[in-house]
Amino acid sequence: MATGRTGHNLSAEVYETLSERIRTWLYPPGHRFTEEELCTEFGVSRSPIREALNMLVEAGLVDKAERKGYRVRRIDLQELQDLYDTRLVLELAVIERLCKEGIDPKLLKQLRKRWTELLEALPAMAHEAALEDEHFHQALAAEAGNRVMQRILKDIDRSIHFVRLSDITDPERLQKTCQYHLEILDALERCDMERARDLIRENILWGKEKVFHALKEALVRSYGMV
Repeated sequence: MATGRTGHNLSAEVYETLSERIRTWLYPPGHRFTEEELCTEFGVSRSPIREALNMLVEAGLVDKAERKGYRVRRIDLQELQDLYDTRLVLELAVIERLCKEGIDPKLLKQLRKRWTELLEALPAMAHEAALEDEHFHQALAAEAGNRVMQRILKDIDRSIHFVRLSDITDPERLQKTCQYHLEILDALERCDMERARDLIRENILWGKEKVFHALKEALVRSYGMV
């Protein structure tokens, strides 16, 4: 073990390495981790390995089962379909409410500034795109004032976060995502419900299509089948 690094730093390093392998499908769904192998590979004790694995569980990348250990989370394509469909219904309800009741100009200004910055910084924001997109939609849900919808959307975001890491990645998708968000804000400012709903629908359905395409390709590479 190298000196000068704390247990927390070691855990963070192991976490970053393993999460990158999961995101790039080096470890496909169902891949099993063993503490012994990881301890040997990283040259650390069990404590930082366990902490890193638990961080992966909290991030939704890995499942932990009693007596079965840690495995890369398996993907249920039908459940994923249902989650995206539910998200769309809730997002449309949020937009309708904001167009009827109005949106805080300060929030509009804040979100517009952030997404303008991201658009101008392309493609540097690629690694944070999925998280920024979640923050955007959660901010709108919070502004709509329905706590139940807000909570459900957060739960959905947590459930699909892993797969969305393969969503907003290519230059075309990055640029369109920024433009979608800025146009949604413009429509909300004008209280143009029809336009805002169309943009939200296009944004979510396009993202869904990209995710399913990326997943199917990854599953073919990993298992030779979908």
